[in-house]
Amino acid sequence: METRKEFLEAVMKMANLRDLKQADATARAVISLTKAIIGEELSQKIAELSPPDLREGWESIRPAYLFDDYERDELLFETGEVSEG
Repeated sequence: METRKEFLEAVMKMANLRDLKQADATARAVISLTKAIIGEELSQKIAELSPPDLREGWESIRPAYLFDDYERDELLFETGEVSEG
């Protein structure tokens, strides 16, 4: 798997999602939580070992703990979703 599109297609199939937009939202949520759990050092190592397109996607997602409750609630109220990056 070399590209974000291939990754999202795999997520979509594995999670029985209807489209790439849902797959992207799902992947971002899981990656955000994963980054919060594994920490910055391991996250950076994963980025370094990833193909360029996957690395770019990985690095664009902030760890979940960087959202404070107010910021998350405001994003949910305004957009209906929490965006990353």
